[in-house]
Amino acid sequence: MTGKPEPLRGVYTPNDVGVYTMEQVDRRVAAKPFALKTRVPALDRNLRPLMPGEVVFVTAYTSNGKTAFMQFWARQIVAQLVERPNDSEIAVYVSWETLVEELGMYDLCGMTGIDTDAAWHGEATRDEVEALRMAAAKRATMPLWVLGYSLKRRRQEGGLTLAAVSDGLQRVESAYGLRPAIIFLDYLQIITPDNAREDRRMQVMRNVDLIQTLARDCGAPVVVGCQAGRQVLERAFALPEIGDGQETSRIEQDADKVLALWYPCKTRSAGARIEELNVEVTDRLMVFGIRKQRHAPSGQVMLLDFDAAHNTFAGWDGGNVDEDIRY
Repeated sequence: MTGKPEPLRGVYTPNDVGVYTMEQVDRRVAAKPFALKTRVPALDRNLRPLMPGEVVFVTAYTSNGKTAFMQFWARQIVAQLVERPNDSEIAVYVSWETLVEELGMYDLCGMTGIDTDAAWHGEATRDEVEALRMAAAKRATMPLWVLGYSLKRRRQEGGLTLAAVSDGLQRVESAYGLRPAIIFLDYLQIITPDNAREDRRMQVMRNVDLIQTLARDCGAPVVVGCQAGRQVLERAFALPEIGDGQETSRIEQDADKVLALWYPCKTRSAGARIEELNVEVTDRLMVFGIRKQRHAPSGQVMLLDFDAAHNTFAGWDGGNVDEDIRY
């Protein structure tokens, strides 16, 4: 028998290891100038850029900003993709809870500065509607694709499982020649399971495994929203810890990065003092933590300025406080 033997599934020769590793080194060095960031300086100083195949969890209790932050982050990455020389890359946002039209409303209001609640409830003025219409035309050119549920297409068959997400992305690549630079999944505990009869905890654990497969197969980082359990409300300092994700302990061992959010005005009265951070609670104060970061320091806690009406985040300048606190 002559010629090079067929590769064995899951088996890598010493030469394979060396060659494949150097391919990654060269690829990552070349990609460094185009690393995907949040564009919030306080975060980007501490949060290492996302790399292909990484899985990142964003953990927060209900209504504490995980979806808002992921949507904001997606918009910042889209702005970076537009600046890249490669126009075949897209950002993908998958939602099991927020309607496609609602996601679009956040995008348009973020672009125009119009109050999201007013626009969603039909209270936009005539001038605001025209501004939103112009923003919608711009949104149509942005490399941000959405998978989810829509008021326009109300009778879609089948649930949106992770297998369906993977299949949808393969179809996008086949039909349009586009591949994801990053994928957002909103959020872990409500992802449709492949097996509806399985125990809930097992469903979530299995979906964590499938998320890792999705990241590897797409060669893109996957950012996953994760609901924190009620135990965080029992603490004076309510920023979720690494093990606070509902229905799963797999995050601690499987995640490349674990990020946490706490919106103190949801659990504290305005003006109350957070002694650990030397800051007073306002409706714009957001606490952000890096709970895990593989191959990089973690434990940093930062203060962010969160504008809920326009779904934007920025560095905190609401008082004499440190932006980077270890806690």
